Amino acid sequence: MLKRHLLKSSIEKLGQRYFSIRIAQRQIDKNLQTADDIDANSHKNSSIDKSNRDFIERLYTRPKQVRNEPFIKGLFKGEYLYDYLKFPEYEHAIFSESLDKHVKAIQNYIKCSNYAKIIDPKGNFSLEAISDFRSLGLFSKCASIEYNGSELDSTGFARLIEETATYPSLALNLISTQALVAKSILTYGTKEQKDKYLPQIARGEVNAGFCYSEINNSSDPANFDLLTRIGSVKNEKIYTLNGQKSWVTLLSNENIDDAVLVTFAKSQSEMSDNLSAFVLSAKTPGVSIQKQLSNQNGLSFYQVNFKQVVLNKENVLGEYTKGFEMSNRILEESRFLIGAVCIGLLKHLYKQIVDFSIRTYRFDKSISEFPIVKSRLATIEHKLYTMESMVYLTAGIIDTYEIPDVGSESALTKIFCTETLRECAIICLDIMAMSQFNSLDEQTKKYISDIGYLVNALNTNDLLRLNVATNGLVLSGAEFGEELGKLRNPLKYPGFVLKQILANHKLIRSAQKKIPEYFYLWEHVHPSLQEPVSILERSAVKLMMAAKSTIINHGREVIENQVPLGMLADMAMHIYAMNSAIARASRSYSIGLPNSQHEVALVFVQCKESGRVVDELHADIVSSRGGEGLNNTKLNIANNVLKVKDHAATHSISRNY
Repeated sequence: MLKRHLLKSSIEKLGQRYFSIRIAQRQIDKNLQTADDIDANSHKNSSIDKSNRDFIERLYTRPKQVRNEPFIKGLFKGEYLYDYLKFPEYEHAIFSESLDKHVKAIQNYIKCSNYAKIIDPKGNFSLEAISDFRSLGLFSKCASIEYNGSELDSTGFARLIEETATYPSLALNLISTQALVAKSILTYGTKEQKDKYLPQIARGEVNAGFCYSEINNSSDPANFDLLTRIGSVKNEKIYTLNGQKSWVTLLSNENIDDAVLVTFAKSQSEMSDNLSAFVLSAKTPGVSIQKQLSNQNGLSFYQVNFKQVVLNKENVLGEYTKGFEMSNRILEESRFLIGAVCIGLLKHLYKQIVDFSIRTYRFDKSISEFPIVKSRLATIEHKLYTMESMVYLTAGIIDTYEIPDVGSESALTKIFCTETLRECAIICLDIMAMSQFNSLDEQTKKYISDIGYLVNALNTNDLLRLNVATNGLVLSGAEFGEELGKLRNPLKYPGFVLKQILANHKLIRSAQKKIPEYFYLWEHVHPSLQEPVSILERSAVKLMMAAKSTIINHGREVIENQVPLGMLADMAMHIYAMNSAIARASRSYSIGLPNSQHEVALVFVQCKESGRVVDELHADIVSSRGGEGLNNTKLNIANNVLKVKDHAATHSISRNY
């Protein structure tokens, strides 16, 4: 059993975390300008403004912490980081007030616009809409002030993405332009590269595309076909690119030839096959772009071809051969934004369903009075609450650290939100029945069919599951390596195995108490959440035990047995969902937010459901050794199907005569 981590000294630090220094910078400039314009004879007002300015400057200059301890990876090796039970919030009202102005501007625009104005008859964003997007500053939200940007933090940008998700195609384009391309250049680019590209992107003068996936290799960098070969001309290094990239999102068909592209290519060398990043203009000789797919709702995917494209050191983004680390960080810090898109789309749909339920009558009463309808509305409500909690907890982690380790948390947030959106959309359509065809507004009908794009954006969910579980098991194996080695050889270490069986039995008993005695999570949340946090603690203990069991069952072949990895990732996802919801409700109840009791009820339902899922997954993982378990039965069924290359069961009306 691991030692109890109380970390009482960290409690005082929690109130100082999760502040946004990015929004503060804009406020500094505003206050400095205001101070300069004030009448010099008004000593009182000048003193007030100077005090306010000094306060803002102190907020801005407070340094971020360098790197966090990852939450999900820690769970695999039996550690629970209590800091993650503290839900992020802006430290000062200045930050939230500044963000509200951005949000209201977008809300007013969407309210005053309609689908026909924003999407033209060809299925692209209209020129008028793109001009409006520029006026709203949608292309400059993540860029620094130095490059005509608003310099919003991850929390602020996620909030704006949520609002623009009424048109999911717009939200996805903004993620590509801002969180992928602009952030890549801002984080790794030289000053010359930043000066050249970022102002154009921030003003919305050019398209921006993130070229990563390939048609044959998806997002597997080890097998990328886009290759770069190093050469030399006049004693200067040149890089020649050949290959293609697919599924590149660009905002419109206009000015595609002016697009700024960030691409990743594998070194074509006997000495190295590392990945390198480049930034270039689509006007570069040898680059061609052709449309690959369009959803006719403003989202278009393009194939970018590179044929003998010659680049020089000015095009190298970051350090040469360090593209894998760069792309990993950029993608890891952006995936959770897909969750923000899901939240915005589901909220828009949910409001229509609630209104429909109230005004629709069957059997002489509103269907909103039917218990089955109420149950379905409650399901959407608590899942939407959990989605929102996961997205903004993850955003808070990113905002707090210079180099955040949020790969697993961001991936699980994306998986949970996209799959929950798909589930809730079906519930909404079930409530409306045939009325869905004439009650939903035009844009909602169109975008419901596009949920599949969200599920597969920035890597497929199954691939992300495998990555999360693999990373966790690596740490689990390192932590419990000696112990697990003995457990895999029970005949050689019978005494140790017996001792471990008794220890596990004691562990389960302590975790199943009404007030669990392992992580003592109840000490770190509001007392009203004692039952949900007990479920969370039991689930965390079971994940640790399931990780051990998986290594014992499969050993070094665990990577090839993908289904147990997916099950471990699902356990971790539900634990992160419970943690996020509990942390948010605990904060709301503690500071007295309106409807905080409602939030507690939502957390209770979510933890009950997630707890059941974790219990089932844990039981199946533990029983899978020796060919038992539901998973092994499914594999046998699939083998029979592949053997006959068709539905393997005999038709239901067949018989032997």
